[in-house]
Amino acid sequence: MRALVSAGVAAATLVGVLASPANASDTWHWGPTYSTDGKAKVTSGKIVTRPGGLKVTGRLYDGSGSGPCSWIRSRYLTDNGKKVYKSYKNCSAGYRKITMNTGFVLSIEAKVCRGTAVKITGKCSAYEGVWAQGG
Repeated sequence: MRALVSAGVAAATLVGVLASPANASDTWHWGPTYSTDGKAKVTSGKIVTRPGGLKVTGRLYDGSGSGPCSWIRSRYLTDNGKKVYKSYKNCSAGYRKITMNTGFVLSIEAKVCRGTAVKITGKCSAYEGVWAQGG
């Protein structure tokens, strides 16, 4: 009887493994995050696993309409210990979709700032955790 139960459990486990999709991706959500003056924000943040790393997306909002731009500054730590920084800007009123593909990373953080069309000038939020390996 014990052999039949063990065989049944093994068969059920094998069926579960075979039925699971081969390229299933995990998804996490992050945000919203705001600049200190409230005129810039990132919403609808999503992270999806992809072959070779992660795809990070979101919507960067600029509430000024003219003058300063909204910026998001991301930093992530690669699996070999290197810190990588990437910045995206929106100088038009409304939302702009942002997409960042990373390799294999240990953590991702982001902050939202204000700036010119060339560089970040201030009014930044603190770096907030977006994703970390192991939760």
